[in-house]
Amino acid sequence: MHVQSLVSNALLVASTPSRAELWRRSNTGFSAGAALPIRRPPHGGVEGRLTLSQSGGWRVHATAARRFLGIDSNGNGGLRAEKFFEVELKVRDYELDQYGVVNNAIYASYCQHGRHELLERVGISADAIARTGESLALSELHLKYIAPLKSGDRFVVKVRLPGISAARMFFEHFIYRLPNYEPILEATCTAICLNQNNRPTRVPSDFSSKLLQYFSSTDP
Repeated sequence: MHVQSLVSNALLVASTPSRAELWRRSNTGFSAGAALPIRRPPHGGVEGRLTLSQSGGWRVHATAARRFLGIDSNGNGGLRAEKFFEVELKVRDYELDQYGVVNNAIYASYCQHGRHELLERVGISADAIARTGESLALSELHLKYIAPLKSGDRFVVKVRLPGISAARMFFEHFIYRLPNYEPILEATCTAICLNQNNRPTRVPSDFSSKLLQYFSSTDP
């Protein structure tokens, strides 16, 4: 898999069904005992499954919890909720669609660029990783569009690390139009490491230590 710094949007997986969707399914063909997987949210918790009971309700069955370092309301875990990495960019004409606004797919690239710059800032080289035959990829990417960017707009991409586990790195992105910091987009992603056989592997300890050091520091 070609590496573009935490970055390739390959390996995207579907989100857990919404409550409304679960209700619809429970009333259109699911029988008692049917199960649906649930995933751990970026801010912690556990993975498990939902099963449909005889009464028609869904029950949560958690699997074994995994060690996970993240931000809570008290700032526990060492990561600072207010700490962001920022990079300023400008919209280029070829990023526009036929309606004169930035094409939806381009925003994933903006987030990708923010992560790439973050890696360089903390001393992680995507090129060096690629030369070993290993790679970084996304297993999940979720984008929430708020307002469009247009030609010539200047904007800032803010990236935060809300948590990291043994096998996953969780990132949040916020895009604001300058100079008034008008909200444009919010995005979350889960990054994983792949070995030379494109199999998921543990996050290298130096990755974790560098990212945790940056996002727990009070330095700008």
